[in-house]
Amino acid sequence: MSVATTQNSLLSLPGKKGVPHIYHDYSNVPDTIGVVRKKTGGVTQPFPEKLHLMLDNDDDPSIVSWLPHGRAFLVRKPAEFTAQIMPK
Repeated sequence: MSVATTQNSLLSLPGKKGVPHIYHDYSNVPDTIGVVRKKTGGVTQPFPEKLHLMLDNDDDPSIVSWLPHGRAFLVRKPAEFTAQIMPK
């Protein structure tokens, strides 16, 4: 099915209004620019990095884990997350 056909079929669905969105997955595209982080505010590891490492290294995905598409995560058991994962 072509992109145009997909877009037309999306627009013709009942209840679907507006411009269709086509998701482009850039997760495997290498970073050619590189990131240089300024050392300010006394933060040794910024929150997004801590969160990413926590989600990648967690041994118990029943508490918190990435969603299948990899663009978001889900805290499945908030009490256990607070008691077991957050202190780490």
